[in-house]
Amino acid sequence: LMEAVAVEQDDAFAAGIEFARAEGPIPAPESTHAVAAAMAYARTSASDGEVVVIGLSGNGVLDLAAYSAYV
Repeated sequence: LMEAVAVEQDDAFAAGIEFARAEGPIPAPESTHAVAAAMAYARTSASDGEVVVIGLSGNGVLDLAAYSAYV
């Protein structure tokens, strides 16, 4: 089901950038933590054919300065 997972800020922004490059939308920084955790789970623990669902709380268009500071 669900569990809380801690994600470092740099890992979250890296996941947000990877998500944006693969899917198009730029996730809001708050959502990048969920993206990072879901990507880590999918790469290490997900079963074949398992579907991982996340919710994005907004887009990161207004947060491009934060992304710029990360890159």
